[in-house]
Formats: sequence, C-alpha cells, structure tokens
Amino acid sequence: MDIDIRDKDTTVEIIIDGDIEMMSIKNFKQKLMDVGQNRDVDIDLDLSNVDYIDSSGVGVLISLLKLQKKKGKLLNISKVSPKVLNVLKLSSLSEVFKLEE
Repeated sequence: MDIDIRDKDTTVEIIIDGDIEMMSIKNFKQKLMDVGQNRDVDIDLDLSNVDYIDSSGVGVLISLLKLQKKKGKLLNISKVSPKVLNVLKLSSLSEVFKLEE
C-alpha cells in the first residue's frame, strides 16, 4: 500500500493506493493518526484506488473521525471505490462519514 500525503491550503489530502487490511494496517494507522494528532486541519481521504478494506481498516477510519471531531475538524472521504463504498454501506457507516463518490 502506498500513502501519499499532500498539504493544501486548509486541508491535508491523503491518497491511498492499495488494499487496507491486516497486513498493512500498522503503517496505515501510524500515518493517518500522525496527521490527525499533529495537524489542526481538515483531512480529505482519497480511497479511489482501494479495492478492499477490512474491519481493522474501518476501525482506523472511525478512530480518525473521532479525533477530527474532537478538534472540530472534518474527515472527508472522497472518491470512494465501489467496493469500499459497498463495505461502508453494509456496515451502516456510509452515513457516519462525509462521503463523496
């Protein structure tokens, strides 16, 4: 999995390329939580190149969302691949996250 972090004016864009699953979760969690804990900005997460996300990946997204809300900042999940969108819908999380298809 590749994680590209780009600073924009008032946001940080994080582009994920590859599956989010147990084998790659440590790096994924570390990088996302580092941005969430150390930057006071909105986060735009691009999941268009993610074909698979398991429960551990969803857990990291929920943790990051809680962290952002605590700071009064947004977590936008943009460009969601159809497979990931389906997982989020099935787990009733598509309404929790601000999703952009």
